[in-house]
Amino acid sequence: MKESLVSLALFAAVAAITGCQQEQATVIPEGMSTAQGKALSGVKPAAMTPAVYASLTSSAKQGVIADELRTIGKAIKAYRAKHNGKWPGSLTALVTEGLLPAKALVSASDPTGGKEGGVPKSYDQWQKSEEADEPDCSFLYELCSATAKWDWKSYLAGSPSVATVDLDKDGEVSWQEAKLWHLARGDTTQASPGAYPLNRFPVVRCYWYGYPGSKDDTKQRSVISLAADLETVFLSQPWWEKDDAPVTLP
Repeated sequence: MKESLVSLALFAAVAAITGCQQEQATVIPEGMSTAQGKALSGVKPAAMTPAVYASLTSSAKQGVIADELRTIGKAIKAYRAKHNGKWPGSLTALVTEGLLPAKALVSASDPTGGKEGGVPKSYDQWQKSEEADEPDCSFLYELCSATAKWDWKSYLAGSPSVATVDLDKDGEVSWQEAKLWHLARGDTTQASPGAYPLNRFPVVRCYWYGYPGSKDDTKQRSVISLAADLETVFLSQPWWEKDDAPVTLP
């Protein structure tokens, strides 16, 4: 029953991303109500709306977001292959270059349709990261080219200077520059600062998974992230560095 629900949820999410409108036979797994079955696998699976998403089990929600993130990961891989290994400066660049449909940047988990950016505005206790927000996008891209306004100087291992982290020598440190230093050298939360494994360092994050229930609980595992290997997806606390046991999603 659980696997069937996740499979149908993923199918609906993929259809929503690709714009598929082809009619499909309605399959209702054993133990699922007719209404649930039709909501997930009905005639037009592209109708994976926030309302439908909200009705899913936690594991099915995780599956939907994991699939969304892996789709973005494939587009980033294609971008890097095209640009000699460089990371894109935004997720919007993937759309501009035809590597991803625009609708893929809006998560089914986001009831605002991408209008509030990567972190819900009501999460006033969390890092807002508004400078990293992109139009019509539900995800926080941590390797974006926006100027980093968070306190990276005291947080990154070695307390680096602007001149050290500013790779393009434009006088400012971008999220991408700060985060690539972070990935390679670590931070002050580590007993012995050092490089993070690619499969444990987030580059694209979805804060909408636990919305709105996780608003005031920063220790709840409520954020789903695509790791720097562009394949691993994991569930963690918002402050992922302090989560000793993040959950890798299938």
